Amino acid sequence: MSSWIAGDISETDALYLKQLIATDPEVLAAWEEFKHKFLPEDVHNGFLRYEDVQWIPAEEITKKTSQPQIRNIFLYVSVVAAMLTGIIAGVLFYNRQVPTEQMTANNKNITLQLANGKTINLSQAQDKIQLAGAKLKNNGKALSYTLDGNNNGSNEAAAISKLTVPIGKDYKMFLADGSEIHLNSGTEVSFSLALKGSSREITVSGEAFLRVAPQAGRPFLVHTPHGTVQVLGTSFNVNTYDSGIIKVALVDGAVQFAAGKNTVKIKPGNEAIYTVDEGIQVQPFDEDETLGWQEGKYYFSDATLQEIVNVLPRWYGTNVLIDNPQLATERFAGMMDRNKPITAFLDNLGSARKIHYHFDNEGVLHLQ
Repeated sequence: MSSWIAGDISETDALYLKQLIATDPEVLAAWEEFKHKFLPEDVHNGFLRYEDVQWIPAEEITKKTSQPQIRNIFLYVSVVAAMLTGIIAGVLFYNRQVPTEQMTANNKNITLQLANGKTINLSQAQDKIQLAGAKLKNNGKALSYTLDGNNNGSNEAAAISKLTVPIGKDYKMFLADGSEIHLNSGTEVSFSLALKGSSREITVSGEAFLRVAPQAGRPFLVHTPHGTVQVLGTSFNVNTYDSGIIKVALVDGAVQFAAGKNTVKIKPGNEAIYTVDEGIQVQPFDEDETLGWQEGKYYFSDATLQEIVNVLPRWYGTNVLIDNPQLATERFAGMMDRNKPITAFLDNLGSARKIHYHFDNEGVLHLQ
């Protein structure tokens, strides 16, 4: 809304916002309250006096209406109004801390398990980790390594290793060929440090974003529980969190996705979704919703409460029960910020819909 007042909004978005104001009483009320928050001179000069303000990232959650893109409207609202008024269409912002005992599940380490059974703790920065055939460097957030010149394919570097990222964390690794893998929470990747052979192959369980370095004649294969992604040099996201569902979203380049009896080529901006019942379906994807996890953001624009709470155990290590089954199908639009305590998200959720929550003696989160 602030963008519309200042004239900094596309014609399409302006028309859509006008339609919302004309048809939705709640949006109309929010608009009337919002536009009176600013002085005429601020509107005229495009809010120049606020350009140096360090905006506080805001979580926006609203009960889903029949309009498919309500999240975009509240993103416009949050930029200026969250800082100036602290209130946008009744959404309140809190910053309480989560009790320590409720977050103990997040204390697990990022680990690299070698073929010989040895486990290396990557949560602690270690400048040099010497293996047979490779030298590893870990800063606690990313792993990189160099191969020894005498690597003969029979040492630790050539064997299959497994890197595990626990709940509530993410981690990057840089392969010997220059490829980059960013792993989301609750994700495992199995790979060979040496990446020897006619193809470069890894196995992903969970979610990862990959930037694959091109190598002529050596395709990069990403194996998942139900299919394989083949690339020559590209950036894409692969998601295997949901049992029986594989999602491959292509940012740039070209990939070929084979699952079940089907094989498809994906174009940039599209996502291939495989299910056992329907095979592979290809459709455009929203970059915020699909790739936002790399910045610790989970966006949802037409998600049920059940779909939203499925993310909480993976991001916060908190088991969740919806005590009122009728709430499970309520739909919402908004954003979850993993860099903030879980209670900030829960308070925002409760302000959008009268949802109450509490943690029981075992740390289980109850929604009702």
